[in-house]
Amino acid sequence: ELIERGYSPEEALDQLIRGDEGRDRRQNAIIDSKGRTAVWTGSRTSDWAGHHCGVDYCAQGNILTGPEVVQAMAESFESSSGPLAERLMDALDSAQGAGGDARGMQSGAILVVEPRVRGAFHDRVVDIRVDDNRAPLAELRRILDLQRSGEMLRDINSFIEQGELARALDRAHGAVSKSPSNDNAHVALANVQLRIGDRDGAMASLRTAVDLNPGRKMTLQRDDNFEVIRDDPDFLRLIGG
Repeated sequence: ELIERGYSPEEALDQLIRGDEGRDRRQNAIIDSKGRTAVWTGSRTSDWAGHHCGVDYCAQGNILTGPEVVQAMAESFESSSGPLAERLMDALDSAQGAGGDARGMQSGAILVVEPRVRGAFHDRVVDIRVDDNRAPLAELRRILDLQRSGEMLRDINSFIEQGELARALDRAHGAVSKSPSNDNAHVALANVQLRIGDRDGAMASLRTAVDLNPGRKMTLQRDDNFEVIRDDPDFLRLIGG
């Protein structure tokens, strides 16, 4: 609210801190739409605690192994490019590589919203979290890759309808590459392969999908995209027909 009223990040943070009796044990950071930052690390925050900020970002934490953790996070973010979620993911990996949380790993989360939030479902571009896992960052990246794979799949039907099978095939391969464990991606790839006359490739993709998710045997029986191979002996064996 203070930022919306025209306060700078420094002014807004100063207002918040002055009225906070627990400020000595707290960490706060504010980044506005212009990339300006303001940050606070209380003097009684659990050691090691600190921050490193730059244009458009602020890396901070407490109970870390040392200052090299936030430094690694900052260096990663400054040197990276591409989608924001992937840059944040890389920064988290860099922080962990520098020592991370002194207590070890348990959880992680990434939230990316649209520049202009309207209170709609689609305001959240990426909203993923891992609450309890022995390798939370690896799991977080797997989930992010799964989301990206799903985003690619949404384009395929449109390309097919437009007769752009080469683009559909490229997008399907991209979805499989991004998340090899995504059975939906393998089924989508099989659909495109069948349309371009690659029957053997389609069957190989379908076998992979069924290996990943045996429940696919039932859904493939009803999938009209595979009507042309409905009586194919290999297809029937695959789906248990």
